[in-house]
Amino acid sequence: MKVVLVALLVSAPLPGAVTLWAVSDGVRVDPVTGKLIEARPDIHKDYPAGDYRRSNLVWDGASRTVSLKAARNEFVAFQLIVESDEPVSEVDIEPIELSHASGTVLSGRNVQIFKQWYVQVRRPSTGYEKTSLGPAWYPDALLPYRPARLNTGFPFSIPDLYNNIPGQRNHALWIDVYVPYERTSAPPGRYSGTARVRAGGAVPSVRINLDVWDFALPHENHLQGDIWNGSMRQMHPDEELRYYQLAKQHRFLPLIYAYRPRLKVSGTQVELDWSDYDRRVARYLDGSAFTDRYGYWGPGYGVPVSHWMLPFDIEKGESKSGAWPIPLPAAGRTPDYEAVWRETARQVREHLDSRPEWRRVMKVAFLNGLDESYYEEAYEKMLYYGRLLHEAMGRGWFKYRVDGGYSREAMEKLAAEVDLWVCHTVAFDIDTVEHFRRRGVEAWFYGPMIYEQRKNSGCGSNTFLDLDLLVNRAIGWVGWKYRSGWVQWEFDWNAFAAWYEAENFKEPKRIYNGSGQLIYRGAVMGYSQPIPSIRLKAQRRGLQDYEYFWLLAERTGSKAATDAIVNEIIYKNPFGKAAMLDTEIWRNNPDEWERARIAAGERIASTGSSR
Repeated sequence: MKVVLVALLVSAPLPGAVTLWAVSDGVRVDPVTGKLIEARPDIHKDYPAGDYRRSNLVWDGASRTVSLKAARNEFVAFQLIVESDEPVSEVDIEPIELSHASGTVLSGRNVQIFKQWYVQVRRPSTGYEKTSLGPAWYPDALLPYRPARLNTGFPFSIPDLYNNIPGQRNHALWIDVYVPYERTSAPPGRYSGTARVRAGGAVPSVRINLDVWDFALPHENHLQGDIWNGSMRQMHPDEELRYYQLAKQHRFLPLIYAYRPRLKVSGTQVELDWSDYDRRVARYLDGSAFTDRYGYWGPGYGVPVSHWMLPFDIEKGESKSGAWPIPLPAAGRTPDYEAVWRETARQVREHLDSRPEWRRVMKVAFLNGLDESYYEEAYEKMLYYGRLLHEAMGRGWFKYRVDGGYSREAMEKLAAEVDLWVCHTVAFDIDTVEHFRRRGVEAWFYGPMIYEQRKNSGCGSNTFLDLDLLVNRAIGWVGWKYRSGWVQWEFDWNAFAAWYEAENFKEPKRIYNGSGQLIYRGAVMGYSQPIPSIRLKAQRRGLQDYEYFWLLAERTGSKAATDAIVNEIIYKNPFGKAAMLDTEIWRNNPDEWERARIAAGERIASTGSSR
């Protein structure tokens, strides 16, 4: 059976000149003009077009109907636009319950309502002057529903008194619906309910019908990857837990560099104290952080993190503060120096092998002191430490990782020790990647998805506010196309200031809007939890899409059907020298991506139930 979400929305004018209409999760609506921010045929001819208030992929104005499709263990979303020609106050929405003929009800955390928060982009992100969607107020942060607290929740007004957007005529609400994993918790069929919006004294209602496909997306993420983060390790453990859980619900891994046990070195004697380390991270390594014990719900229930960073590092330039277990002494690589590294590595493996559930987590060794270093001395160090760690902990027990757009000549040398090459997208030429895969080097892509200009190569982020949401969704699709894992840089960079300043990354010659920033610090708005962004939801959509692709290949016994779907949308190889400066690499209308996902879902559903 299908999963179809149908919401009957009142689109006729209401008392106080209030109207409701809807759009998908793949576009954003300008709060002043009511136009789609992505409706820019001057940038891409196949961008969304037409009167979206009247009709779009999820919205039929004639029948006042919204239609969405999903599987179990999946989030689906749409946006409800509350629009008024005149100022209106006391805009609110009641909790939504969706009922099934069996008596099953989806409500509460399974039907979440968010108020969108807007941030002003004043100029294009550097390197994207042609493809930037340009200056506008962009909806991004998603404030979870709460009644009348600190004046940023519900009810609210249009214009919103606290977002302070001159000329605002509409405000968007984000509706997230999670369909539980177990068939007994979400039997296939139709779920129905009514959402009531209160606006300016009127109470327009929204009829919702949810039909569920009879299959579930897996709890495991089959697309390997992570987003590098430098802040979570500095948080209180309770706050850090909420970030890990939010990431798990959105199917990505925060990669933390690096948790370390207490260390005492005397000569060549090494003593490690793991008590604080285990108290902090054991729940991520065994998956208990993602269970009822810690209040978790959603995809990945009980599943440990996919991989984990080991604590090793060397000095970076003149600074020796980050070196672990010990920095290089003035005498150089003495036998005692190597003995300490070997013994520390032996104890690290021994401890991480001490619990069966921990053994299933892939271990990664990375030397930040050599990150993106492109010179012969650095290559020699990479080989030296790679060999030292492999000899101490065993080849195959962990992956020795290097990050950077290294030349083919450099990788010919490094391949002797490197297990995982996180390659900047500017250097991710498929023939080179395949060459080293045949030599046993796994390759993941890292950095921008589109290169409008060469200077884009200076950023490892894929999160700019002023680009369309497809650059976030594309991670899952390009991961399938390249049979590759993925990496991005940061997800809460300057996350406190980002509420009010789009340009969160500034240097004399470049500025970026929303760089490395997918999650906002909730404390700014009085929340005790991290706040997701629309861009994070778009990334989630693409990572969920990957699980469709994986399921389809599993059900049919062939990757050919999935390849055909993906290649119709991503019709060029987006990375490497051949793609440089080419901005037409995929279909630019998110509706086409959604139709392709639905085609995959229909095909999977036709093969029978998974549970």
